[in-house]
This record gives sequence, C-alpha cells and structure tokens, in this order.
Amino acid sequence: MHILPEIAEKYKALAEIANAVIQSKGEDICWDNTINENLTVIGVDTNRVVWEFKVQRSHCNLLGSLHGGCVATIIDVCSSFSLLTFDGKEKWKYVGVSTDLAISYMRGISAGGLARIECNIQRVGKNMANIHTSIYDEKNNLCYTGSHTKFCIDSKM
Repeated sequence: MHILPEIAEKYKALAEIANAVIQSKGEDICWDNTINENLTVIGVDTNRVVWEFKVQRSHCNLLGSLHGGCVATIIDVCSSFSLLTFDGKEKWKYVGVSTDLAISYMRGISAGGLARIECNIQRVGKNMANIHTSIYDEKNNLCYTGSHTKFCIDSKM
C-alpha cells in the first residue's frame, strides 16, 4: 500500500496504519497482501478518498478480468482505510469490522489495467459507518460499486 507523500503528511493516522500493513507483510501471509502492494492513495478530499490499483494477472479470473472476490477485498480495504481520513465529529482510531458489504459488478477490468477507486464516506457515527465505493477503468467506465457498513471497535482495543 502506497500513499503519496503530501497525503501521508496531512493524514497521519492513515499513513501510520498503512505503514503497519506494509511492515507486517513479511510476517503474515494474507489474502490482502497481493492487493495492498498494488494500491496507492492518490487523492483525499472531505469525506472522499481516491485510490489507484494496478490489476495483475494473479487478481483475475479464468476469463482474464478482475476476480469478484478480489473486487470485494479491494472495496473492503479501501473503504475501511478511508475512515481514517474522516474529518467530522466522530473520529475512529481503528478501521472497525465489517457488518455488511454489497457489491454490484457491471464491467470487468483486465490484467494490466489501472483501476481508480473512489470511496465516499456517507456517515460516521459513534458505532457505525457507511461508505460507498465506485471503481472505474482507465476509460472512466463505471465497473463496480460497493456499499460497506462498518462497526467501530475502538472501545474493544
């Protein structure tokens, strides 16, 4: 997972957890690792985070397009990390746990493609958060959308 330096400077919580993910890569073999290493935060606005993802062959199904399970993981990871940039009343220390993840698959992205992922934070409360994610291909075609509900675990940590 990569973050442009100017974004890391402004959003320290996002940078700290992203660095922890990068450092733990060698220790843990996780499904997320093959995705995280191809993700880059390229923009942050109020309640919105934009990522880029380089689609590798290992992320694709037998038809050569981004695997549905990989799309689900991308939406999970990106929308979760986006919570660390929220600038409202309820700030979370951690990314929480998922309670619901709904995805629509409209168009595939092939290996070698570059996906743009836009996460829009819709609501963050004391216990629950809602994030909507849209994924576009290099031609700006909408390919996938996701709605993600998170539960805050700050009091448990």
